[in-house]
Amino acid sequence: MDKTSFNRRRLLAGASALGVASTIGAPAIGQGRPRIVVQTFGGLFEKTIREAVLPEFEKAHGIDVTLAIEDDTTILPKLRAARGRAPFDVCTMDNNIAILGAEMGLWAPDQMAQMPNAADVYKSSKPPMTANYGSTVYEYAFVYNARKLSSPTSWTELWRDDVVAGVPHITQSYGLTFLYIAAILNGGSGKNLDPGFAAIKRLKKFRVYKNVSEGLSLFQQGEIDAALYYGHRGQQMIDMGLPILKTRPKEGTWGQRTGAQIPRNTANLEAARAWVNTTLGVQYQTAFAQNLYSPTNRKVDLPPALAAKHVYGEAHVDSIREVPWDELLPQRDALLERWTREIG
Repeated sequence: MDKTSFNRRRLLAGASALGVASTIGAPAIGQGRPRIVVQTFGGLFEKTIREAVLPEFEKAHGIDVTLAIEDDTTILPKLRAARGRAPFDVCTMDNNIAILGAEMGLWAPDQMAQMPNAADVYKSSKPPMTANYGSTVYEYAFVYNARKLSSPTSWTELWRDDVVAGVPHITQSYGLTFLYIAAILNGGSGKNLDPGFAAIKRLKKFRVYKNVSEGLSLFQQGEIDAALYYGHRGQQMIDMGLPILKTRPKEGTWGQRTGAQIPRNTANLEAARAWVNTTLGVQYQTAFAQNLYSPTNRKVDLPPALAAKHVYGEAHVDSIREVPWDELLPQRDALLERWTREIG
């Protein structure tokens, strides 16, 4: 993967080359039914799409959709290797993966002017603020066992001697985020992560978790007391009746925008655009909100009890910061080598 820093203006370069906007909708009679391949995540994500999105989308747009269940970290090499048609017409990914793809020149020019639902998406969750068209916003909350901690107010409480801290692995976006937070809490920055490594090594007791499922197991088994962890996963444990709570420390919270991008060499740009426009809409995001995926569309109306579990409303969504990916991503290989050597 390329290691050059991300220039947001390049993401939008060439948008004017598309010419007159085409209409999102069903194809004209006689054209046949177009087909698109949509890469997306498995599990509950896939289940929600198949049950609550696909039937209505295919009926409304006259487009057949094939889902390719694949992690976002594997798609960029396939897209870069494709010399003709891209293996996917739409890709689902976190913003940091979208940034890498933009640096590699993999995405079609900005399509927002031709996607009506984009107008209702918070500015912080769409280009040029993000490199993808964000349909979900995640918050990395301070998630903790209420039997071990009482109302923590700062990220620094992960460093208490009596706390077993969960440390997310650096191969994950939340792992890089934790390293960055550890650095800035100790005088560092995105370009100086030395204080972050030193801080993690100062933790008295910690367990590294390599993915969300492993972190969930560590919490459930009582092997960690607190961690930077997905807020919606923390909420799931709360709803399960576990002695888990979550909070937003005084230093603020960071997070991630997940959404879609369209490969530049898709053979069916109009159909791909119709899918992405759907992901930005109220119906799609409301369906996902039932499963605690927080919406980016300001028109999604959730009942108070459900809204309280979410990153919800413009003020809350906009308060979710992302780390300076343009500073961190060029360092990722060196950081992984250092992590393996110093943290293990």
